Amino acid sequence: MLESFYFVTDVVAFFCCLFTYRLLDKNFRTLLPLLSFILVYDFVNLFNWLNLHHSNAWCNNIEDILLFAFFTRFIQAFDERSKRRKKVFIAAGIVILLSIADILFIQGVFKRATAATVIQDLFLIWMICNYYYRLLNNDTDEYIELITHPPFLALTGIFFYYLSTTFFYSCFSYMVYRNNYHFYLIAATLLNLTTFALNFLFSIAFICSFRKNRLSSL
Repeated sequence: MLESFYFVTDVVAFFCCLFTYRLLDKNFRTLLPLLSFILVYDFVNLFNWLNLHHSNAWCNNIEDILLFAFFTRFIQAFDERSKRRKKVFIAAGIVILLSIADILFIQGVFKRATAATVIQDLFLIWMICNYYYRLLNNDTDEYIELITHPPFLALTGIFFYYLSTTFFYSCFSYMVYRNNYHFYLIAATLLNLTTFALNFLFSIAFICSFRKNRLSSL
């Protein structure tokens, strides 16, 4: 039931991005192909069309790496320090190589690469916390209203989403091998709710970015 609900939120976020695309900032425009991919991917998974060996773990592992690469670039675009950006991209490349090694040689292609997922998630969480620190210690005189600041809204959605996936996959082995259904239900519900929060905050960020750029063009 929740899977169908958050697929609807995928659709809402996609159309919000599509309708506001013309006046979005350059960095936010890159979210349209991402949301298109997620929309198709989640639709296909609703019907288990990508299942191999009774699981879609193999494609989830690939999706995690693709999302990690995209969000690394997206988050880093809000940091104007070019030298630091290069270092972050090198570190992200190392994380991707470790993730591929985990999938191919440690946990297996057709099993959920939980270690790789947690490493990716923690890296993105660190990047967002670094963004928060820079935002709160901004020395410029420009007043920023956080509740309508598009980058803050988008990155907060990503932050909560990856916090929940870190919690979920940190406990994944426990849930699988102990067959603790109640714990799984709580964790899965939390993950679905933060997916809703991610799409909701993306939608609000698109609208705020659209309004801001529209007013500045008048």
